[in-house]
Amino acid sequence: MPFRLKNTRAAYQRLVGTIFEGKMGRNLEAYVDDMVIKSKTELEMIKDIEETLLTLKKVNMKLNPKNCSFRMEKGKFLGYIVTSEGIKANPEKAKAIVNMPSPTNLKQMQRIRGKLAALNRFLSKAVEKALPYLDTLKRCTDKKDFHWTIEAEEAFQEMKKLIAERPTLTAPKKEEELIVYLSAACEAVSAVLLVERHGKQALIHYVSRKL
Repeated sequence: MPFRLKNTRAAYQRLVGTIFEGKMGRNLEAYVDDMVIKSKTELEMIKDIEETLLTLKKVNMKLNPKNCSFRMEKGKFLGYIVTSEGIKANPEKAKAIVNMPSPTNLKQMQRIRGKLAALNRFLSKAVEKALPYLDTLKRCTDKKDFHWTIEAEEAFQEMKKLIAERPTLTAPKKEEELIVYLSAACEAVSAVLLVERHGKQALIHYVSRKL
């Protein structure tokens, strides 16, 4: 594609969607140049890999063998760890937050907020619990106005504990009945999406938004 074309990624994503139409979501997930072939059994895996490689050959798209892995029970995709049990948070990202010292300035607080955003789907009532230290940003119109309060410190330490004990999320199946629990407070609203399997409720996704 021509250099300096600003929509290159979007154009390539549309190309990938066209190439793998009918396969996306069924036995393959693709985002730009990251692709994962997903199979439930070893026999299905061989068929799915063959189908994908034949599709790539048909459109003359080549893969770099050094970047390919096969017969994996778990792997990293779009910053998450995908396993046969479900989706896990990247332990490196979680560890980075757990080991972070309390912020002393506005820039450090903004960095923490950005890192926490990537883990929100694994955390129950994340925004509601984070309000004491998120409010330090709301009151800060200038770098000199930043003040880290006792309430913010307590909430930050509690969030670290929550991140250290983050759950594994499962993936919903077609036509499976889902359960939603809602929690509404004055300053935030939270929800959790669940599915019941073998008499137990399995987590799918947490959502939390500030009002």
